[in-house]
Amino acid sequence: MFGLSWFSLDSASPNSPRSARASTARLPLYPLPTVYLPGGTCELRNIEPRNRAMCCEHDEFVASLVAPDGDKCARIGAVLRVDDVSAAKRDSSGRVLVAQATTNVLHVRCTIVGRAEILSCANLDAWRCPDRDRYLMVDVANYDDEADAAGAAGDDDEGNVLTAEAPEALYGLVDALLEDSAADGIDAGGRSAAVETLEQAADLAEGGKWWEALELWQRHCATRRAAHWAQHRADRDEFLVDAKIRQGGALQLPVREATLPEADRASLADLDRRAEDAAVQMGLDDNEGFQACLQSRGPAQRARLLRDGARREADRLRRRALLARSFKSFDSSF
Repeated sequence: MFGLSWFSLDSASPNSPRSARASTARLPLYPLPTVYLPGGTCELRNIEPRNRAMCCEHDEFVASLVAPDGDKCARIGAVLRVDDVSAAKRDSSGRVLVAQATTNVLHVRCTIVGRAEILSCANLDAWRCPDRDRYLMVDVANYDDEADAAGAAGDDDEGNVLTAEAPEALYGLVDALLEDSAADGIDAGGRSAAVETLEQAADLAEGGKWWEALELWQRHCATRRAAHWAQHRADRDEFLVDAKIRQGGALQLPVREATLPEADRASLADLDRRAEDAAVQMGLDDNEGFQACLQSRGPAQRARLLRDGARREADRLRRRALLARSFKSFDSSF
């Protein structure tokens, strides 16, 4: 969709030769199922031996979006600087581990300091290494905006329009959130936090700080998706418990789906399908969109993603609010 550029991680299928540009550095490569944007910070939880070693032995590495099949990663990655490495004491859910702090799991804090283009890899065989004890080393070149594209979202008419429309779209989404009291089950606190985030993004976009604005938009999209799936898990658990109670006998948790009647398993599968459909219909920007921005050579693509994404979400919320008012009006007429 976005014409992303990929780098093959399959040692049996060598990458096509790149241009003759000299590499500026050799850095470790960390393929990850997410996109990091310049100027932000992140925290990683490293479990695999190669990832623990990488963050202890190097000050910087390249984080690149890995494809779902693991056969390739984005050619344009983010350069992460390691700011702090400590032994992890808690798992991803916040529960205390049985053992105390251990170097078998590391908590790594990083700053995203720039972008890099992957030119070649010195040891592609390490990616499929069964022991997962060797990390990839790649030759990279700095990847910056084109000189004539830096700054505003463009000097032409389209660029000027994008510069103005992106903040307006974000403010429009704020209005839609405030108007829709149901907003996908967001409570007052969550709605207030979302409004604050979007207003900050709009302010940054007005100042031409596109990476910072995009990071806030990325956070908003991730939060909305997480809320959707959290609600689905709650609905799913409620269905499982109810189905088990209707089945009779002792209630044991967690409920094993295989023990449910066929009709209930079919209803559960339908519940999952509808949740997947709803997630798609939300239209929130995903990794591909943010990777396209990371790959772009000027602010126009970043402004366009902000504008279009905020417009889609605002339109969806307005349609929901209109539908809710229609149902309410229909019910009150009886």
